[in-house]
Amino acid sequence: MQETALQPMIEFRPPSPFWQNFGTFLARAMGWRILNNLPDDPKMVLLFFPHTSNMDVLVAIPAAFALGLKPNWLVKDDIYKGIMRPLLDRVGAIPINRHRSENKVGRIVEAVQSAERVMLALSPEGTRQRTEYWRSGFYHIALQAQIPIHFSYIDYPSKTIGGEPGFIPSGEIEADLDRIRAFYQDKRGRHPERVGPIRFR
Repeated sequence: MQETALQPMIEFRPPSPFWQNFGTFLARAMGWRILNNLPDDPKMVLLFFPHTSNMDVLVAIPAAFALGLKPNWLVKDDIYKGIMRPLLDRVGAIPINRHRSENKVGRIVEAVQSAERVMLALSPEGTRQRTEYWRSGFYHIALQAQIPIHFSYIDYPSKTIGGEPGFIPSGEIEADLDRIRAFYQDKRGRHPERVGPIRFR
């Protein structure tokens, strides 16, 4: 299967007023509090953590729409077809073939550099189950593109979902991971037992 061109798919497009109002309604109906302190940077990688349940997406997408945000996020291309394709397009999904050997980080970096505004939301765990290592792609995308890594989070005990400013990666991986660990140390997912350590292989 031929890889889908990522540009112009990676390009920030705010949701329409309808979807913004609908997102606000859904978030409030589910009882979630939304806190957004993200800076207005033209380009960013947005970490989403902890991601321990498929329910997280049902909270995160309405919350993003409520704030006038429509981040791009990656999905397996085998679900990006049929009746799912227009729905996934609507919520900013970008199909990626994980079984091919192309330099995916390089392709994404090129697309990010070609776009005017980008909010690329990535879940570094790569699974809803416990994993002993994070995927490092988000870090290398931000490092090579020299764009900031900002934090988004979902905290089930307080029913809060939000975003906070982060940092531009330095290339000192452990020092940068320490900053990520410090931010997320008090955030709890729906299934805390599925959260593993924050480290790269």
